[in-house]
Amino acid sequence: MNFIMRAPYPGLVTTALLPAPQWGDSKSLTATVISMRSMNGTLYTYVKDRNGRMKFHWRFEVARNKALELREFINAYHGKLIQVIDHDGDTWLGYLRNNPFEFMGAGRAGPSWPGGETMTFELEFEER
Repeated sequence: MNFIMRAPYPGLVTTALLPAPQWGDSKSLTATVISMRSMNGTLYTYVKDRNGRMKFHWRFEVARNKALELREFINAYHGKLIQVIDHDGDTWLGYLRNNPFEFMGAGRAGPSWPGGETMTFELEFEER
């Protein structure tokens, strides 16, 4: 299944289609744990749960032309609310959190890939 990003939400104008992410994508809660010690040495632990919001991490390998297209999408909509339909068919609303976005050349591509080169990049996405 394809990976779809649409922006800006709710007046969806632009759609970016990507292949399914590589193995090793992750989904986790955005909760953080803070440990503090008082002056008498007592340990206090605080948890910021952020209402159960999720954080996603996806890694993609695409043709160079698709990477250039996605770079323009990111430049236009970074920091704005976007809709993501992931490779599992789940729909999420949130924000891209990478800073900076890095596109790395992964090597030469076969004759069926446009551009003759493959690029890898990672997306971090946090649910609204």
